[in-house]
Amino acid sequence: MLNRLYCTIISLVLANVVAAASPADMPADHARAILKKADLQDQVEIQLEPGLGHPEAFHLERQGDRFTVTAGGPGGVLYGVQEILMPHSVVGAEGAPDFDIRGAVLMMLSASWAYQSDLSPEVYPWFFDKELMTRYLDYLASARLNTLIIWSGHLFPHILELPDYPDASQFSPEEIRRNQEQFRWLATEAAKRNISVLTHFYNIHISEHMAKAMGREPTEGDDPTRYQVPDEFVAKYYYTILSRYFEEFPNVGLYICPGESLKLEYQQEWFRDVIFKAAKDSGRDPLLIIRDWTLDPGFKEALPSMYDRLYSERKHNDETITSPWPDLKHAEWAGFLKGHIVNLHDPADTTPYRVGSPRLIHEMIGHWEDSGWFKGAWFYPPQCWIWPDTLDITADGKPLVNFDRDELWHLLEGRYLWRVERDPQEELAWAAGWMGRKFGNPAVGPLLVDWYDLTGPILPGLQNLTATRFGNFFPPAIATVQANVDDILTYRVRLDDPLPEGPTGLTHQRYYSQPVDAYTIERYKEKFGTEMLLDLRSLPVAQLGWELAAGREAEQYLRPDYLLETYLGMAREAVGKAEAALALDSNNPAELKRFLQDARCLLLTVEYYQLKVRAALQKRLYQLTGRKARLDEFEQAMRDSVAKYEELIAYARQFYTGGTPMFHALTWEQTQEDRVKWDYELQMKWLEGLNR
Repeated sequence: MLNRLYCTIISLVLANVVAAASPADMPADHARAILKKADLQDQVEIQLEPGLGHPEAFHLERQGDRFTVTAGGPGGVLYGVQEILMPHSVVGAEGAPDFDIRGAVLMMLSASWAYQSDLSPEVYPWFFDKELMTRYLDYLASARLNTLIIWSGHLFPHILELPDYPDASQFSPEEIRRNQEQFRWLATEAAKRNISVLTHFYNIHISEHMAKAMGREPTEGDDPTRYQVPDEFVAKYYYTILSRYFEEFPNVGLYICPGESLKLEYQQEWFRDVIFKAAKDSGRDPLLIIRDWTLDPGFKEALPSMYDRLYSERKHNDETITSPWPDLKHAEWAGFLKGHIVNLHDPADTTPYRVGSPRLIHEMIGHWEDSGWFKGAWFYPPQCWIWPDTLDITADGKPLVNFDRDELWHLLEGRYLWRVERDPQEELAWAAGWMGRKFGNPAVGPLLVDWYDLTGPILPGLQNLTATRFGNFFPPAIATVQANVDDILTYRVRLDDPLPEGPTGLTHQRYYSQPVDAYTIERYKEKFGTEMLLDLRSLPVAQLGWELAAGREAEQYLRPDYLLETYLGMAREAVGKAEAALALDSNNPAELKRFLQDARCLLLTVEYYQLKVRAALQKRLYQLTGRKARLDEFEQAMRDSVAKYEELIAYARQFYTGGTPMFHALTWEQTQEDRVKWDYELQMKWLEGLNR
């Protein structure tokens, strides 16, 4: 929720601010224009002071109705003016940011694995909606986010005029100019708000249209739009399009994925002779960020000498959020390049529910800060594959707007990436105040913040506990269930299991569990009277079976069965918080009702997982002890799990169009047949084989 005056001023200025000669100056010019529109130019003095040590740093001084903004650079000027005009600041802190790169991601990929980005108003209407995109950019700027990632496969031929490559795009010259102008508009409006646009792409792809014109035929296991081995043609083509990209648009850079096509042994020469060369030859020193994804180890070692303004990037955990603690392999990039970025990848393990826990996000960013080597981060939006829509079913059929529904998501990101060190109680009060204003009743705010904090850890925690599959279309709730009994018993065996080896992305996406979030541990200790824990990770179900079979209660560990009891209590309490909020007067009772629907779905989800973990534990105990009484409990838990999942999807389908927006995910019905019933039938066959 942005301040109304500020939003009005921004909107009036958009059509009138003339772009500065240099993109670096745009934020300061934009700030001055905003002040002029508000008739405050004579009340605010702006002073540039490079001695502040950071171009975004600023300090405010107030004397009566007059202000002085002292800023380290144009970005600091804009943030200082913004702080004056917004009575309810998102960030509420001066000085310099703790993290230099603070960003958000928008997806522009085809609904397939073709990695195409056919830009048109029919395929991506949101990109051409200037009113929506202006509001979105203002939303990001309100949280002082300074980077926008356009996650694409091969967007370039659709936004660049390439007379030397007339078959690069299927669009007409007029359509390409339309796309180019819209991209230029976006890059310019972003630059005014101190936001850089980074285009993501995979190596090496060409468009489907070009592949067909070239006569590249598909072969078994090979996509004709992909090059595993570069040749002279594709090298010249990419150098040309990247050179034109840097030339055409202000304040842009690249976010580059080395793999998905290009063989490891060709990565170093490709980047040196094509991508880095185009960036150097542009004379603009553009920001480049390289993903740690299918990255050749030898190429990695050569990177520091290949391009100066180069950052590394890696997913926080893997393709889901499972713990506030980052992947251990981030440490491999400490001090290696200009800096290291953490990517909070598609939060699919929260889908389709509301997200925005101040505690969880604050703790997570705090761990990044404590590491000492993270220089920035960006967050995918919830339900990113259908942005700006959501999966909610509404009474009038109109989709909810993603960043209105999950407004706190990026606001909290920006708040804590700017300043991590904050008093926890003050943070709860800030979030409560924000939500109270959003729903027109201050009493609603604390209830919803408690709701976010209670629900936020649950779905990531279930994925962390089982660790059976990590992928951006495999959330643990109602899309593709990752709770097969045998997987639970074998994917995590002991706390000291060896970590997966090999380049990221080439380990079959096998993962490992990280420590449980602090709030859940606090609740766990209160519930079970545990004072000291030997490990902050949940004990694998298989290891708990060994402990119990040996007569040990494993009280010094986070027991998975006890952890599920903790999540169950949190989900039940969240239902109560949502019911209490819904009973109050508000300006949006329909949305408050959705909090209750989410909470009830979460409760059913925890109950389902509890049954599957119970079944897995009983199976392991039987295997270790031979006690047939375990088999009765096992069979009952399996039977109940099928009924519970049916109850879950019967309830959820009333309120959501699907369990995940990812194009590749199974439907609820497919999941019921292919995962839930399949596992039940598999386990019943195992029982029959015992001849009991």
